[in-house]
Amino acid sequence: MTGVKPPPVIPELLLTMNSSRPYRLLTCCLLALLPLSVHPQRAVQYLQYEDLKPYHFGFLVGLHTQDLILEHSGQMDDNGERWYGSVPAYTPGFTVGVLGDLRLADCLSLRLSPTIHFGSKDMMLVSDASSTEPLKTQIRSNYFMVPLSLRYRGARTDNYRPYLMAGVSAGLDMGRDKKEPILLKAIHPYLELGVGCDLYLPYFRLVPELKFCLGLADIFEHDRLDQDSEDFLRYTNAFDRITSRLVVFSLQFE
Repeated sequence: MTGVKPPPVIPELLLTMNSSRPYRLLTCCLLALLPLSVHPQRAVQYLQYEDLKPYHFGFLVGLHTQDLILEHSGQMDDNGERWYGSVPAYTPGFTVGVLGDLRLADCLSLRLSPTIHFGSKDMMLVSDASSTEPLKTQIRSNYFMVPLSLRYRGARTDNYRPYLMAGVSAGLDMGRDKKEPILLKAIHPYLELGVGCDLYLPYFRLVPELKFCLGLADIFEHDRLDQDSEDFLRYTNAFDRITSRLVVFSLQFE
């Protein structure tokens, strides 16, 4: 008795997939996603009692960008020129820190997260006189920040739980260079607003978060008693107010 032969299309299709790496990779991805699409209601909830802990700790790593909001004075220097500043480019910096979280209610928690931001800001100063060369300078700022924030969390769905956060922080600029033409104050206060989502994994909780740090005060050193150079004074007199802001994306491990 002869067996039933498979259609010739199937071996040819398998041969084509075996000879092509992209097809094999796509097939593996589809097979991996198949259980999620067939049985979405049977998702296993990890760390079911994690949210009932009165407090917990963790650490974070991430990237950030620093920016400055410049308000010009329009004042002329001794040569009759007005100087204007801008931040022409953004350089990503590195962020690392630790955190402690205190549970206030099922949907509300208080968080303290001391963090260090290693980064810099590029600034360009341009005169309204076309014959004067612009000045390019880099302001290095390594911030040690202590944010205190409230997190309002939504309802948990399977292994996801989104949240909103708001708080305040104080930053200490540890990378100031008094020889630079633009000098910023050492202490920077911020208002922080952000969003994130708790991802519950088998052994820990991974929390991606996007946060905006908005400066609340003028951080520009107007009185440069340490400098009497005319070149430095023309840049100092160009601004009425400078405030700082940061955009931070972090991954928190809890």
